Amino acid sequence: MSLTIGTHPNNLATWILSNVPELQYGLAEAAGGLDFIRYVDGRETAPLLRAGSIQVGATGSTPPIVAQSAGDTIVYLGRSREHPEHGGVIVPAGSPIRQLGDLKGRSIAFTVGSWQTHAFSEILDRSGAAPAEIKVIDIPAVATAADVLASGADAWLIHDPLLAAVEEKTPGTRIVATVAELVPNRSVFWGDRRYASENPGVISALVKALDDTERWAAANPDAAADLLTGSGRSDSAEKWRNALAHRPWGVGAVDEAFLDEQQRAADLFFRYGVVNSAVRVRDAVIAH
Repeated sequence: MSLTIGTHPNNLATWILSNVPELQYGLAEAAGGLDFIRYVDGRETAPLLRAGSIQVGATGSTPPIVAQSAGDTIVYLGRSREHPEHGGVIVPAGSPIRQLGDLKGRSIAFTVGSWQTHAFSEILDRSGAAPAEIKVIDIPAVATAADVLASGADAWLIHDPLLAAVEEKTPGTRIVATVAELVPNRSVFWGDRRYASENPGVISALVKALDDTERWAAANPDAAADLLTGSGRSDSAEKWRNALAHRPWGVGAVDEAFLDEQQRAADLFFRYGVVNSAVRVRDAVIAH
């Protein structure tokens, strides 16, 4: 059975891998064939896995926890390094919001169901705000600066290259809390438990291919920026080059530190009503 990977513009490793054939050879050989399904929004990953359309997906921290809570038989396959990207909770010039507690009674815009939901849960936890005290405005997964500004929100939870585009239109923006202060912001690679259980060699080859892809991107930043500019997002190659310049690259196997991070997110999600049932993250790991 060949391997089908779901990929979307917000997951850089799978998007680049899907566009660079020489990076695919080892994985394709191990899997007996390799295909990619491209879609716009990472929140489509769980439904595609559930339908059997893909065996592997890649998102931020939130979607696999939501899928596990819904009863999907998922398994964690790998994780990237932390991505402390330039951005976080952003406010326009002149905003009275100076700290996370100032968000009470105000609004914030982000892509609901993405890694930003994890960051928002941390905001609630650290500010002492109840979910009803901060209005959430959902923006598209591939939001433009116009989407962010048209949201009418008092604050935005965004990072480069989108932040750079927003800053061009609204000079003087301020960062109230950085991405790194809120969440690890890793790429998370997860998939169908049965496929992974039956094909451990393919999963090992997958993690290697993803790591090789990220290292290729680190060594070829201009080529990587060009590929991401063509992903359907509105960001320019220059903005992508700037965004990628200080990005930590590399993908590795699931480890205890990552699982602890995911468990904290899962616990916050249950506390704040993001999921309706408690999740034990380690249940989504195949014991070796």
